[in-house]
Amino acid sequence: MDENETDAPLEALEEKKKGDKTTLYILIAAAVVLLLAGVVVAAVFVIPTLFYVGVLNPRNVEPTVCNFPPGIACANYKLHTDGSLNLTIGQATGHRMTVTGISCTQESGLPATWAEKSVIIPNGEQASLGTMACTSPGGATVTGTLGETAKFKIWINYTETDTGAQRQVIGDMTAKYEA
Repeated sequence: MDENETDAPLEALEEKKKGDKTTLYILIAAAVVLLLAGVVVAAVFVIPTLFYVGVLNPRNVEPTVCNFPPGIACANYKLHTDGSLNLTIGQATGHRMTVTGISCTQESGLPATWAEKSVIIPNGEQASLGTMACTSPGGATVTGTLGETAKFKIWINYTETDTGAQRQVIGDMTAKYEA
């Protein structure tokens, strides 16, 4: 048997291995092309569609917050599309308090309109302050569409029941209009 004859099966096996590697590289390249095509389709069609239907709405990116100085906290709040606000606050001022007035406004200074209240909140507890209208600097109620966000200042006048001291706190609220 000739040496060339014994090497022939080995050479055929080596050629087959090279062919298998080439096929593997072609399959990997095809997978990469399909993946990139999927990304392009998402970028060109899916993302604009999400903006169009309102899922990705730049107006809704702003987070909802309700902040007061230490001692007062928003326990719950809901801004309705008709401009009314339901607000529940908690307090830990060290005193029993009676809320005497509240204003929800976009004014930068002292509000012109106040909702008179008489809500007693013991220290360490929370209570609903009811419903009030949120107003613009001109005094008109600020209505909105479902999902739209709006910013307001929440002014609360209260009296410490045990000391008789009258106090005022101002909070900031960014809320989405709800049904």
